[in-house]
Amino acid sequence: MQKTSLLFYLVCSLTLVAGCQTSVAVKPEEPVALPFLKNTPNECYFLDDFMPTPDRMVSGRSGSAKLRYYVYKIAKYKDTQYNQVVLAFYSGDDRCWSLYEERYIRDNL
Repeated sequence: MQKTSLLFYLVCSLTLVAGCQTSVAVKPEEPVALPFLKNTPNECYFLDDFMPTPDRMVSGRSGSAKLRYYVYKIAKYKDTQYNQVVLAFYSGDDRCWSLYEERYIRDNL
């Protein structure tokens, strides 16, 4: 009976502690500095060697071409600050990637 009471007490205590929230001052996110990339089919980039880690990355295929979409929540790209940048790349061999689309999303607030 004592073990059951002790277990019940521990579970209740942990539940109360887990329910408590602490207030922490969070700094605004710093923009990720992205390298300058040319949007031409003649450029070949080895993305895995130098691109900053994206907030999200989606990989897929379109026919024989492999696709990658890099999404950065806050990034500085080509001398302009944006809230969100999406860079789309294609590759034939999964090593050498060419940029084919840049999207910039700004808050209008």
